[in-house]
Amino acid sequence: MASEFFDRTPMGLMDALCERLKKLLDSFWYPTESGEYHSPFVHAQYLPITKTADEEDDVSKNYPIVQVICTSGKITDFSIVPSGSEIVLSIYFGGYDDDASNQGWRIPMAMMWRTLQDLLSNTICQGYKLDVPVKWSPLGTDEPPYYQAYIETVWKGCPPAVEVPIEDQILIGTNNNAQDSKTDESSEK
Repeated sequence: MASEFFDRTPMGLMDALCERLKKLLDSFWYPTESGEYHSPFVHAQYLPITKTADEEDDVSKNYPIVQVICTSGKITDFSIVPSGSEIVLSIYFGGYDDDASNQGWRIPMAMMWRTLQDLLSNTICQGYKLDVPVKWSPLGTDEPPYYQAYIETVWKGCPPAVEVPIEDQILIGTNNNAQDSKTDESSEK
């Protein structure tokens, strides 16, 4: 019997959230430095290394951009409880607008707000549940024409457990030695 398993790691949560954001923001087309329009590039943790001699040719780092970064985590309970572990993810949004009106801040804010709406309407991702508070802010550290905003999220779930396959079953948080001793007892009869 095949069943679907979640990658219950920070990397699994980040990857699932990146895929969710790619689909969500696919219809958001914004200008790039070259004047073309495209939907945001979405990256987990780090931006890709430039593989061209001329950095301007590496369009995967062009704005608009979304970056999902794992900033920390915490385990507060070793038992199997739905809130015994938490992962803090920050989501950064970047937009480019060289118009003299300096209204390019609206680009990352629109992506951020659409993402907030989506996260609040479906608070489950990769077996983790979005917790409160959810912090957000426009970031005024960059000079125009580059604008940024971010969301800080906390995802709670069961703490990591060792998953050991036994005859097509996964035992999570179970003493597998007890299972082995039952098997030994039944074979002695």
